Amino acid sequence: MCQPVLPHREPLLHRHHWADFAKSRVGQAMAVLGPASTVGLVAELLDADADAVGAVVQQLTDTTRARFEHPEVGERILRSTPEQVRQKLHSRAAELLHHRGFPVCTVADHLVEAGAAGYPWAVEVLLGAAEDAMINDQIDLAVDRLELAYRATRDAGERASIAIRLVCLEWRINPSTRSRQFTRLKAALRAGRVPHRELPAAIMYLLWHGQVQQADHALDQLNSGNPDEATPEIDFLRAWLRYSYPPHVPRHPRLFAAPTRPPRVRTDQHSPHRHGADLLSGLFTHPLDEIATLAQRLLTSHRLTSTTIETLVAAVHCLIYSNRLDTAAAWCESLLAEADARRAPTWQSIFAGLRAETMLRKGSIRDATTDAALALNYVPAEHLGLWIGTPIAATVHALTLSGRHAEAAAQLERPVPRTIFDSRFGLSYLQAQGHHHLAVGRADEALRSFRRCGYLMERWNMDFPWLVPWRNDMAAAHLVLGEHRQVREFATRHLELLGAADRHRSGGVALRLLAATSDRYQGFRLLRESVAIARTGGDDVELATVLGELGKAHRAVGDHDRSRALLRDAARIAETCGAEVLLRDLLDGKPQTATQPTQPMPALGPIQGGLATLSPAERRVAELAARGKANREIADKLAITTSTVEQHLTRVYRKLGVARRGELSFVLPTGRTRSTDTAISATG
Repeated sequence: MCQPVLPHREPLLHRHHWADFAKSRVGQAMAVLGPASTVGLVAELLDADADAVGAVVQQLTDTTRARFEHPEVGERILRSTPEQVRQKLHSRAAELLHHRGFPVCTVADHLVEAGAAGYPWAVEVLLGAAEDAMINDQIDLAVDRLELAYRATRDAGERASIAIRLVCLEWRINPSTRSRQFTRLKAALRAGRVPHRELPAAIMYLLWHGQVQQADHALDQLNSGNPDEATPEIDFLRAWLRYSYPPHVPRHPRLFAAPTRPPRVRTDQHSPHRHGADLLSGLFTHPLDEIATLAQRLLTSHRLTSTTIETLVAAVHCLIYSNRLDTAAAWCESLLAEADARRAPTWQSIFAGLRAETMLRKGSIRDATTDAALALNYVPAEHLGLWIGTPIAATVHALTLSGRHAEAAAQLERPVPRTIFDSRFGLSYLQAQGHHHLAVGRADEALRSFRRCGYLMERWNMDFPWLVPWRNDMAAAHLVLGEHRQVREFATRHLELLGAADRHRSGGVALRLLAATSDRYQGFRLLRESVAIARTGGDDVELATVLGELGKAHRAVGDHDRSRALLRDAARIAETCGAEVLLRDLLDGKPQTATQPTQPMPALGPIQGGLATLSPAERRVAELAARGKANREIADKLAITTSTVEQHLTRVYRKLGVARRGELSFVLPTGRTRSTDTAISATG
């Protein structure tokens, strides 16, 4: 039989004191239950008579004239409730609601408020509720639930799994090796308590921070399993290690001696890790066009989550390697916007760094500098681990092209993990370092950086010319030193590995370098081929460079009209890109005269007619694009969607007869290139 709301052992209380006490107890119970409050649940929570509780609830409703479970009213009552009473009520509410079949999130909230989870079902409820919170990007809530589950469980393996989930959430916000969660993870690994299925995630977090020895220890544990029973996560880990951390491959031969998968439909065919494993496994064996298709498929099939981010990053990199730069830039922009909306600073840093790398390859120096700076500032730089090599490399390379050599040198003085050179992140770092040395007149030091990059790629069986074209870099350094035989050796070998110069944009660079060591007639032929590749390669800086070389070649044979036209086009592109060093070279060191107005270069007949066919909306979009605005910036400025911007640009390209965004500045005067025209005319 239910007990009355008030303890019967206090019969001497005055009637109104008794009533106040009843109201207080019922009010506390209703505040704890919140929206779940009913007379029956309140009575059961207090172990009291339902009729008595109903009478008190009626009095409270009449008195307050408001819903008693309103959040503000409930919070005010709970603040005045003794902590011990409040925790006991939440604990009892969790048990009551669990047995009544309430959602796990509701039950977990009461467990967290109680600060204890002694029920046998509590850990399972907390883990389920934490998973829901993670799906909804409620990171703090997920951490609270996981932390309580970690303290409540007595299973060492389950505790290790929870620690990895906590590291995952922490990594998303601000990765650090000095946190309690990371310490728990390392302790579990040392004790061999991490479940086999959780080891791939643990290894990735360890390698992010460059903790190679601990990662090798975890790989040894993974190596002890049966390789024939690999999960998609383990398959992806193997492919990812070959691609990102190749020194680990020879140290764990049994793990990497995976059997060939039979060509049949698998139950895990929709797994992002299966797609990622197939993508990275084929990167070094399949044509780049096929890799680009697989990368696009992966990106369109899977949402950004804590478990898919590495697969999505790998897909974007594959688009970059296969020279799908516009597509890669669009995906970086989309994923960065999603990371921003979901308040995930580490994700923001990663995709800003990827966009910086993409913009650098497109020759958009200013954009690359901006994006790289963002990547280095979303989270403390010392917490970026080995990934810091990506934004630093992009920053150094962009600053070098801009002529800001002191700033580039300062970036190279940033501390980076020593183990960065045990990963692919060290390759781009060495390349950027070499180009900086070359730009400031230290060609011998540049050769050492490029040679080390090539040595690592050969040692890791990753010597692919489209990955990092280190032979072209070596050739450029030897050209500065006047060592033409070595220039020809390295550039020719790069072309041999490509198979054909037009298979990758770096083939055009090799042709340009060979032209510098060839006779006049062969040089013209090589430069024209290089220009053709540069026009389709997407790199505006390289296009400006080779147009400038061709212009100088025409000037050397007395063809000044053709020379002036080529140099003018090259300088316009260089100025738009922000490649100040190249621009000064094209102007022969003469300053730009911004105050001298000149007549714009007359448009060709078809282009002039094309301008007349543009609608006002297309003209506005085209003019903004010609000024270097990104699609999202244009959309924001004109209050239209990004998709509409892309459709307008497609029609603009067709009407004007241009192939690329960078050519719009030639047919749509932006007001930024007149000074360059004047300077080129003066140098002709």
